[in-house]
This record gives sequence, C-alpha cells and structure tokens, in this order.
Amino acid sequence: MFSFFALGAGNADEINMRLLIESIDDPIWLVDASCNILQCNGAFREWVSHFIGKQLGPGDNVLNNGEDQLYFHKFDMCYRLALGGKAFKTVEDQLIKGVTHYTSVSFKPLIDENGKVMAVSCFARDITEQRKHLFHIERQNSTLREIAFIESHKIRGPVATILGLEQFFNYKDLSDPVNREIMEGVKTVTLELDSFIREVVRLSNEIQKKDEQAASEGSAQ
Repeated sequence: MFSFFALGAGNADEINMRLLIESIDDPIWLVDASCNILQCNGAFREWVSHFIGKQLGPGDNVLNNGEDQLYFHKFDMCYRLALGGKAFKTVEDQLIKGVTHYTSVSFKPLIDENGKVMAVSCFARDITEQRKHLFHIERQNSTLREIAFIESHKIRGPVATILGLEQFFNYKDLSDPVNREIMEGVKTVTLELDSFIREVVRLSNEIQKKDEQAASEGSAQ
C-alpha cells in the first residue's frame, strides 16, 4: 500500500507523490524515526484535528504537538512498535458530532537495505459501518440464543407435563372426577406455555425490526 513513499525523492517525484496521496480519501501519513511528519494528505489533517483540535502537517511531530496529550500517549506505543520493526493494525474510536466513529489504523515500518527502520507509513480507514454491522449481528445472535434457550428449556417442560397428564386421562369414563383435575392442570400448563410462546414471538419481532432498521439506515446513506 505504501510502496509509493520514497524517501529522498526528487522534486518531480515528490510533487507526484503529494498529488497521489491527496487524491486518496482515507488518511495517509509518513513519519520519520523522530515521529516528525514527512508527508500527509488532507484526509489525515482533518482526521487528526478531531483528536487534538487542530491540523498537523509536514514538519510537525505526531507525538509532541497540541494540548491533548491523551491522544499522543495513546499512539506513542503504536509508533514505537512500528519504529521497532513491527507492522500491525489497531482500531480507534472517536466521537464526532455526537456520533462514535471507528477507524482501523495500519502502521508499517519502512526499512532500508541495511535493515534499519527509516520511517513509518500509516494508513487509516473508516470501519464504522462494518462495526455497526458486527454489533447488529452480535445483538441478533444474543436474541437468537435467548430464543433457543426458551424453546429448549422453558417450552419443553410444559409440553412434557401435558403429555404426562394425558396418560392419566380416563377416555373410557369421561365423567371420571380425575379428568376434571387433569384438564385444570392442562389449562394451567397451557397458559404457562402460551406465555413462553409469546416471548419467542416478541423476540422474533425484535430481530425483524432491527433488521428493517439496519436496512433502512443502510439505504439512507
């Protein structure tokens, strides 16, 4: 992804590089071994401003700039790991205008022919929609597990009770007083069974409403 970053490029190459990264909608930036920004695009400047309240550009230090030290402490380990030669990704969340956004941030060390890390290239990608979809699936799975529990544990009991009572029903003498007691028992258990079925229906409708809401939100974007 970051092979086009060439340290020490000539003027023409540098201009082409800047034009290229500025055309990319996702934040991209390159820092040297001291964490000073070598290159970055407008998307990065806008993105980082949500953390520290101002934009950063070439020459600025990504770990020693602005008043929000929480941001710099948060990313300090990431840059240090990358400068140590480790490539990895992390997920960051940020509150923008009251809405939580999730961003996947990649850190990749750039190593010279001698095996020395010269810089770190970074790339951020908004994964808010993927996160929302994942959260939706997790909530849906939780509801499905609840339905499965009701069906396998709560409903099974009343059904077994009804089947058990049926064995004592006197079909040969319908006027047998025991039959009345059995029917009273069946009525009680049936009401209990009905409440469990209503709960399953409620949970199923809840899943359907959430699916419709997610589909509506997706089509509106």
